[in-house]
Amino acid sequence: MKRSFLIILLCSLAINGFAQNLQKGIQLYKEGKLKEAKANLEDYGSRSEEYEKAQYYLGRIAFNQDEYSDAIDYFKEAIKKNDQSADYYAWLGNAYGVYTQNISKIRQGMVAPKIKKNYEKAVALDPENLDAQWGLIEYYTQAPRMMGGSMEKATATANVIMSFNEKEGYRALATVYQRDEKYPEAEKAFIELVALDSNYATSLGTFYQSRQMYDKAFAHFEKMSVSQPENTNAVYQIGRTSALSGLQPEKGIKALETYMTLELQEGSPSYAAAKMRLAMVYEKMGNKAKAKTLYEASLKEDPNMQLAKDGLKRLK
Repeated sequence: MKRSFLIILLCSLAINGFAQNLQKGIQLYKEGKLKEAKANLEDYGSRSEEYEKAQYYLGRIAFNQDEYSDAIDYFKEAIKKNDQSADYYAWLGNAYGVYTQNISKIRQGMVAPKIKKNYEKAVALDPENLDAQWGLIEYYTQAPRMMGGSMEKATATANVIMSFNEKEGYRALATVYQRDEKYPEAEKAFIELVALDSNYATSLGTFYQSRQMYDKAFAHFEKMSVSQPENTNAVYQIGRTSALSGLQPEKGIKALETYMTLELQEGSPSYAAAKMRLAMVYEKMGNKAKAKTLYEASLKEDPNMQLAKDGLKRLK
C-alpha cells in the first residue's frame, strides 16, 4: 500500500514538474528567449498531457528560427494529439506557406494545396481565427487560379473578416482590391480604415503615392501633419511626395529640412533617407550639384542607401 502511494506521489510530482516546465517554456518563448524555451519544451513523451502544447510551441520556435521543415513536423505532431485546434492548423498553413518559397516549382505545385487545406480547416474550426483568414487571403490573391487562387474568394474572405472585426475587414479589403487592381474600391476601403484607426493614415497616403495621385497625397499628408502633429512621418511624406513627383519642390524642400531638425521616432525614416529624398527633389529641379552633394551625404550616413547610389549613377 505504501509502495503504491509512493508511486502515485512520484507520478504526481513528475506531472507537476512537466506542467511547470511547459509554462516556463511558453513564457521564455514570449520573452524571445528561444534557446532557453526550447530546452524547457523538448522532454515530453507523446503520452504526456503537455506534449501537444509543447509541440506547438516548438513549432513556433522553429518557425521563428527559419527552420520551416522542422516547424511543419512539430505542428503535425500537435495536430495528431489534438485535431480540434484552429491555431495548430493555421500555423501549419503558415509553415507550409514559407517553406514553399524555397523549393522547386514542381514541388511547390505539390505542397501549395496543403497551405490552403490547413487554413480552410482552421477557419472551419474557428471562423474568427485571423491568422487563418489572412492566410487564405494571401493564398487566394497570389496562387494561380489553377491551384485555387481566386480574387472572388479573397474578397469573400475579407467580408467574412469584416463580419467579426471591422478594422481588419477594411484592411483586408484594401489589400485584395489593390491586388485585383480595383483602385477606387481600395481607396474607399483605406478611407474607412483610417476613419476607424488613424494609425493607418500613412498607408492611405502611400497608396496615393503609389497610384501617382500626388495632389491627394500632398493634401492628405498636410492634413495629417496638422491632425497628428506628433507624427513626424507626415512631414517626411510631404517631402517624399515631392521627391517622387517633382511637384511642389519648395514645399518638399521645406518639409525635408524641417524633418531633419525633428527627433527621430521609432520606425521612422532616417536622416539619411531624408537627405536622399531631398537630393531627388533637387535632381528633378535640375540642380545636379546640390543633388550630388546630398546623395553623397546620405551615403556617408548609410552606405547601404541604394536609392542614393542609383541617384549618383544617374548624375554621372
